[in-house]
Amino acid sequence: MTEQPGLSVDAAIQLEEIFGEDGVVAPVAGHGAQGNTRLVELIGQHLRLRGRMSLGYHRRLTDVMNSREGMFRITDAIVLRRNGDATRVSVPDLWVSPAEVTLIADLEGGEAGPSPQDLAIAKLPTGMIIVTPGHTINGTVYTPPGAQLDVFIESPTPPFVPMTDVHTRSLADRRVRAHYEFAVLNRRHIVAASAMPEHLHEARRTL
Repeated sequence: MTEQPGLSVDAAIQLEEIFGEDGVVAPVAGHGAQGNTRLVELIGQHLRLRGRMSLGYHRRLTDVMNSREGMFRITDAIVLRRNGDATRVSVPDLWVSPAEVTLIADLEGGEAGPSPQDLAIAKLPTGMIIVTPGHTINGTVYTPPGAQLDVFIESPTPPFVPMTDVHTRSLADRRVRAHYEFAVLNRRHIVAASAMPEHLHEARRTL
């Protein structure tokens, strides 16, 4: 996807105009996220933001996203520009549609550990190159031993796939790159996917 001259697909620009010079919405007393939360960064085709997300009774970000059907809440949200710089727009609560999010990165160390149902299942790492409507993404996914990669890619479930050592590059601006130790990828945003050739494993940060 490329930008047309004179047009922008970066929601941050218009949100700054809407919220005005200050851009800060006063928080509601006692209304912030509490308990088991994670600092996350959300990347979509037109929106990028950072804030805290409650895990509730779940132990892992993957489990939270794969158990949700409706919109989810981000607290202390800061809208980011496409390159990751913070804008002046900061809101105490922002509800986001999971269908519109390509990637959710955990900025506090990744998964807390395997869930009980995962304890007896060994996973094999596989390098992947993925194209979404707004980005190219390369990183490592994990599949059960003996699982066929084509079945894993073609399956509609789970909706969000955990990945490690994730590198992203914007299709709208190739200069915009990001790296995350752990993130979950929205499977519904995959336009094309391929196993990473062996000779690209060391050079993939430049893809």
